[in-house]
Amino acid sequence: MSDTMVAEETAAPAGADGKKGKKGKKDKGDKGGKSNLVPAIVIMIGLLGGGYFMGQGGGESAAAGPTTTEAPVLGEIATVEPININLADGHFLRIGVSLQLIEGVLKADFEKGETTKANDVLIAELGGSDMNAISTPDGREKVKKELVKKLKKIYEGDVTDVYFTDFVMQ
Repeated sequence: MSDTMVAEETAAPAGADGKKGKKGKKDKGDKGGKSNLVPAIVIMIGLLGGGYFMGQGGGESAAAGPTTTEAPVLGEIATVEPININLADGHFLRIGVSLQLIEGVLKADFEKGETTKANDVLIAELGGSDMNAISTPDGREKVKKELVKKLKKIYEGDVTDVYFTDFVMQ
């Protein structure tokens, strides 16, 4: 017998009536055929790839912004012209600030129109304040921390710090 005859006989054995059996039909006990392993591997690779590209490790959400711990590179310092703010009990405060910008934000462009936002924050934060509360070093430091927090938010990270250039009360 030739090799091809043996292959035909084992591939499709004859039934009781002498006809060859149909290919693709399996006995219930037959474990051969296609495996479910290949689709499982494909799905697993897809899930891992999707998780890598979409979630970047499952950390914070994308809305939270970048999760870098590096400090921003400091750039130029923009000066805001001093303004007078009315305090409580007929007192006033003359305050001037400079804003530490990040690298890439130009001082000249910033000073042309962006400083009005800083003036608005100064007036909103300090207007009507008690002179005794902000005249102490601790009071000024508390005001400064609040200003930094609000200015970072308003300028969307372009400002990293605030320096007092004038702080005169009467």
